[in-house]
Amino acid sequence: MYNIMKNPIARLQILARRVIKDKDGVAAIEFAFVAPVMIALYLGLAEVSLLISADRNVSHAASVTGDLATQEESLNLNEVEDIFNATLSVLGTNYTNSQRVSIDMISFEVDGAGDTQEVGYAKFGTGFTTKFNSDGVSATLLNQTSGLIVTRIKYDYQSPSQTFVQTPSLSETFMLKPRKSKSIPFNGATITCTVVNSGNGPRADC
Repeated sequence: MYNIMKNPIARLQILARRVIKDKDGVAAIEFAFVAPVMIALYLGLAEVSLLISADRNVSHAASVTGDLATQEESLNLNEVEDIFNATLSVLGTNYTNSQRVSIDMISFEVDGAGDTQEVGYAKFGTGFTTKFNSDGVSATLLNQTSGLIVTRIKYDYQSPSQTFVQTPSLSETFMLKPRKSKSIPFNGATITCTVVNSGNGPRADC
């Protein structure tokens, strides 16, 4: 025993054996390694879930916009404003996020000569710099007996932390045929709307 205490190498060997055999604190060390991965995975899944929910809202809102528009024989400024307000309600965005939302509706018809004519256009926000091009639309959708309403929505989404999903641009386009008339003209060549902050949340002002 005396020789062991005098020999530093022997003492280190004994200490090493004790440390290897000692299992106290192993769970804490394992948790320290695993916890950051688990927390990052949880936060990442939460952000992806919010993104998927926002994308579904955009698709639903585009469908609702077109559906409401095609229920009318014509649209005036107040009716367009009401439709855009319904769209914002479906999106469920607050005033700040609504400023990153762009919506537009364009109405087409085909005249007697077979030429496609724009008979109405309304937009909300500034995200769409060009109008929808009808050149590639099938004749089964747009022809001399039936016009077409095209609605588009673009939402520059921002995740809460902007760490995992960054800032993707969500967009959707819907095409619907008029229900009550051959085409749906707008009372006004172009109707332009902006977002305002009211007591009941964001609203369209046309």
